[in-house]
Amino acid sequence: MAEHKRKLAAIVFTDIVGFTKITADDQTLATSLLDTQRDLLKPIVEEHNGKWLKEMGDGLILIFETVTDAVNGCIKIQEVARDVEHLNLRIGMHEGEILLMENDVIGDDVNIASRIEAFSAPGGIAISNKVNDAIARESHFTTKYLGKPKLKGVGQSVEVYCINSHGLPETNMSEVSAKLEKSSTFMYVSAGLALCLFLFLYLFLSKQDRIESIAILYMDVGNNSELNYIETITEDLIFDLASTSQGLLKVSETGKVKKYKKTDKGLDELASEIGVNYVFQSSIQKDDNGYNLRCRLYDSDQEKDRFINKWFIESKNLQTIVGVLVENIIKELDIEASSEFKRLEFDPEAYELYLQAKSIYALSVSQDDNMKAINMMEKAILKDENLVMAQIYMGTMQDEQGNFEEASRYYSKALTKGKTLQDNATIAEALRKQGTLLRKNKEFDKAVAKFSEALSISTILNDKYSMAKSLNSVAISYYQSGDKDNALKNWLQALSIAEELGDKGAISKRLNNIGIWYWKDQDYSKSIEYYQKSIAIKQELGDIRNIGKTLNNLGKIYFSMGDYKNAVVQYDKSIETKKELGDNKGLHSSIFNKGQAYFYLDEFNKSISEFRKSMALQNSDFYMNEKYRYIGMCHYYLGDYDSSNVYLSRSSRFFKEDSIKLLSIIPFQILTDIKSKNKTDTKPNLELFKRIISEKDPYPSDYVLTNWAMYEVLINLGSASDASEYLENAYFELKARSKSIKDKKGRNKFLQTKLHKNIASAWKEK
Repeated sequence: MAEHKRKLAAIVFTDIVGFTKITADDQTLATSLLDTQRDLLKPIVEEHNGKWLKEMGDGLILIFETVTDAVNGCIKIQEVARDVEHLNLRIGMHEGEILLMENDVIGDDVNIASRIEAFSAPGGIAISNKVNDAIARESHFTTKYLGKPKLKGVGQSVEVYCINSHGLPETNMSEVSAKLEKSSTFMYVSAGLALCLFLFLYLFLSKQDRIESIAILYMDVGNNSELNYIETITEDLIFDLASTSQGLLKVSETGKVKKYKKTDKGLDELASEIGVNYVFQSSIQKDDNGYNLRCRLYDSDQEKDRFINKWFIESKNLQTIVGVLVENIIKELDIEASSEFKRLEFDPEAYELYLQAKSIYALSVSQDDNMKAINMMEKAILKDENLVMAQIYMGTMQDEQGNFEEASRYYSKALTKGKTLQDNATIAEALRKQGTLLRKNKEFDKAVAKFSEALSISTILNDKYSMAKSLNSVAISYYQSGDKDNALKNWLQALSIAEELGDKGAISKRLNNIGIWYWKDQDYSKSIEYYQKSIAIKQELGDIRNIGKTLNNLGKIYFSMGDYKNAVVQYDKSIETKKELGDNKGLHSSIFNKGQAYFYLDEFNKSISEFRKSMALQNSDFYMNEKYRYIGMCHYYLGDYDSSNVYLSRSSRFFKEDSIKLLSIIPFQILTDIKSKNKTDTKPNLELFKRIISEKDPYPSDYVLTNWAMYEVLINLGSASDASEYLENAYFELKARSKSIKDKKGRNKFLQTKLHKNIASAWKEK
């Protein structure tokens, strides 16, 4: 019998990238490549105290006496291999105990090494935490953490790294082909690995047939105000149905159906507006022994009812109703309930308190109502600690009350309990809530990690709606942190899922977000394209409120590119829409923006008119004094210097503590004094301006105009040499902004505005 030897070793697995295709295309080349690999690499292995243990097709199993020998040997292997055409290797490495036989090796650690190899970049080296720990003390090696995946067939947790020194490529997790083992309980992984998991599973799962969709309308409780709280069962029904049918049925979110409470619209119309195949209606009445329940499931594709049922629920436990409805919907639509979902039974009194607290808070008109709801929710939590959704809702209430520490505590409590109960859907919700709170506190890296963990759960469960929701949250976090590339990447992924689901509302929102992204990237043509697509869908859905917002943003894009006429057109459309809604806050914004556009069109009387209209809608100090500033500048250009002085003085008095804002006012005050031949304040204002600007720059939005105005001041005062500095500032800022505009048409439009042409002309004559 051959002797079996147990020992500690560094285990290495390699394979040739694309070898299957090479074999299919040219068998002779494939055979030659294996010979070359053997001839070139075997001496390197032996030189570094390694053993060429086994060849498996194009793959190799190598073992080394020490981790250092293995790492140095594999680096040398990659250096040699990169000079050989088609010899593009992936290498994985782990340290552990092996059972060594004559021409083979077995053991759990061997399996780990084989799984790690899949996390290597082509031409790179992936390593376990054990290998990483062994080389950490040697400063000439550097590594990058990739995550903590659940490796297929591996019971223990293993952290995976890649070596990124010595010219080795880093692993791009979005390109990793490693198969991740599905677990009945959630596996906690890094943000990067969670996103990798999403990409892999999404590509696999997206090949399934298009899933059907359903809207659960709010339960009708009749005219009995004492039973209003029971309608909040609908929210739990939506959550439980989505969790039970994960991947097989798209359930419209609460926010989508809430606006259809007490609606008179027909079910066909509702199905069309919400964008679903099925609509579920229900009503409930209470009697001494339980509840009378009426339900209707309508199929909009077939234009007929799937069922109309009446039930009497003897139990006074309201949660029983949720279970009955979920089971009947699942059964009727022939959907296999997810084994991942676990329906828990809660204390009946706790559950009723939870529903009542939600209802009171939703209908609150005072802080007393808010506190009543919070106290009631606390009682529910104390009665049943397994009622995790109560903990999540309590966190939301505390967040909205500004109690961020309390909100965080309840979200953490919900997450801990969710893990104990192995309730993955609830875990995902708690993680999203934590992420949102962290994002509010500008802890963006931590927020991304939470959203990514939630994403990995939703992906495993094939809950595509939640996947898109988490991707959007990740994108917003990246965007707010300044990581624009990752923001766009995640928004595009969210858009792709929304399109697959046929979720027009979500599609519109994602198009809007991407439009904002391109706007900030100064790719105005693409931004306009996405906004127009978003508006078209909103019009189809009758989403008037958001149409007004998007039209206002579209106006801002045209404004940014210097196309002030088109900006006015979009602002007018936005104003019309907001008037229809009675949205005075939104109306003020659009009218104010329209006033700015008219200012830059040199239509100063129209500009003044718009700013006066906005005064009646919004009289906060900041906005009022911004309007005074613009009206003052308009009067200056109209030659009404007395009025100009009055309005500019009002604005400067308000902004006297805001030195940067003063920079945009002072030049026009001086110009007004010069033109009115009242130069009393000219010298002190000029000194004040020079003192401030020596320390600070004007606001970016005012930079060009402020420098141009000061240029005009100094020209009028006969200080041409001093004036040239401000002309230079205005001109080069103008050129920099024009160069950053991505499309040529937009760039030319920007340079052809009157102000910009005046600056360019003055520079040319200089």
